[in-house]
This record gives sequence, structure tokens and C-alpha cells, in this order.
Amino acid sequence: MLLLKYSGDLCSFIKKEVRRGFLFLLFVFVFTMLIGLSLDWDEFYDPAFIPNARFAFIEFKLLPILTVLIIYILLKKYRNNNDVKSQFFTGSKLVKGFLFLMYPCLIYMSLWSLSIVPIKYMAVHRLGEIWSKEYLLTSIGVCCSDYGNQCIKLNLLDLSTKKNYSIRWYLDTKELQTLKNKKINLVGEKSYFGYLVNEIQW
Repeated sequence: MLLLKYSGDLCSFIKKEVRRGFLFLLFVFVFTMLIGLSLDWDEFYDPAFIPNARFAFIEFKLLPILTVLIIYILLKKYRNNNDVKSQFFTGSKLVKGFLFLMYPCLIYMSLWSLSIVPIKYMAVHRLGEIWSKEYLLTSIGVCCSDYGNQCIKLNLLDLSTKKNYSIRWYLDTKELQTLKNKKINLVGEKSYFGYLVNEIQW
């Protein structure tokens, strides 16, 4: 009887562990797919987007705070867990130091792809209020090879706030390269977190 009870408890424990492992793998798979789809969409559509103060708060303040908070919670929970240390922090001191820097970056990029990219997605697919504003085209740069030969990087100065922005643009590139240090008018749509540029006038 004791053996049967022990066998039953063992089977129940194994089933729970298998179920828990399956759910964990399913969560990791879905989470990874969401991140991958978000980054692929952002790279493929590459919307010309000028952020406002709300967007900047999320990207440069809220996300770093959440990253630090997640790291603190994980360290507090798994600091003395030898299994976690052996799985995620193995190798020499140099490797461990690299991993300590890499994991926060991975956490931040995950949060970024699941928050910033959806904001841009909503701006592109949700019709907003018509918007236009004049900027000073301070300089023109070259995009990295991933964006193709037709891409140029426009560095803009907001004449009212004196803040600098940059967008990638694919149309009328030859004409725009002659407008350095001249005023151009951006036309697009206004969203809650920024401005989507659909057209450039000069």
C-alpha cells in the first residue's frame, strides 16, 4: 500500500512538473514570437515618426525603470538559487560580467518591442488628426545598409522647442539633399504619442 501511494504521488508530481514545463515553454514561445513579429514589422514598415513628450517618457524613463525593477525582483528571488546560477551565469568572470550587462539589455529590448512598436503600429493604422509643422533640415545622413539605397536620414530641428529629431525617408531623396539648412514642412497625422510623417513639402 505504501509503495502504491508513493508511486501515485510520484506520478502526480511528474504530471505537475511536465504541465508546468509545458506552460513555461509555451509562454517563452509566444513571448519570443511577439517580440520577433514586433521587430519585423518595425523594420519592414519603418514609419517616419516624430515622438512627443509622452513617447519620450515611456522610452527613456518608464522602460529603464521597469528594467531595473525586473532585474531587482529577479535577483532578489533567485540570488541564492544554485540551479539558476549554473544555467544563466556560468563561465569565467569576464563571461559573467558580459552576461550581467547582456541580460538587462535583453530585458529592455523586450519591453521596447512590446510597447514602443505597438505605439507606432497604432499611429500607422489608426487615422488621426491632420498635422503639419515646419522644421529646419540641419543635416542629411546615410541609412545603414539594411534599409536600402533609397533611404536617407533626415536630421531635423524643431524651431519652437529647439529639440532635434531624426527620421528615415525614402521619397524625393535627391531633392531633399539640396535642402540642407533650409526649412521644410512635414505633413502627416497626429497621434497620442507623436506625429506620423506622410509627406514633406518645401
